[in-house]
Amino acid sequence: MSNAVFAHPAIASLPDHDAALSVHGGVPAQTAPLILMWRTRAAGAIGDHEQAELRALLAKLVPLRVEHWREALAGDPAAAVAMALKLSGLDVLDTPRHDLVMSVLMLHALDGSEGARTTLAFALQRRRYLGEDVAPLIASWRRRDPAAIHRASLQALMEALS
Repeated sequence: MSNAVFAHPAIASLPDHDAALSVHGGVPAQTAPLILMWRTRAAGAIGDHEQAELRALLAKLVPLRVEHWREALAGDPAAAVAMALKLSGLDVLDTPRHDLVMSVLMLHALDGSEGARTTLAFALQRRRYLGEDVAPLIASWRRRDPAAIHRASLQALMEALS
């Protein structure tokens, strides 16, 4: 058995792409700011052109171990909420996979999903554990009406459970 393992051809190492790729999960450096918009830009500060660029980028990617990715990209806000809630642990808050998932969720929030808006505000609130001042961003995504916040929270829960 060990002979078969040792006889297996070695895999050549990949060339150094540091100049072309960012440190952020192998996303090309010029597009890395797109997947960080969810945690750096207020709801009203994201234009149609940027949304289109982000959609095109996300359509080319498939992150590992993310359930509901294809459904969320196909326009299902419940799938976006579900994958965001499944990936909301403190240990993944600052990972490329989390940024990709939250970027999809942000697009659904911009498309009018109240559940996505509430879930995005929740995810931003968790970034406080990283020492970030996210209060202005949270306020931009969260509705001011307590009844609307309650309805959106229930909608997010129902979307995640569906």
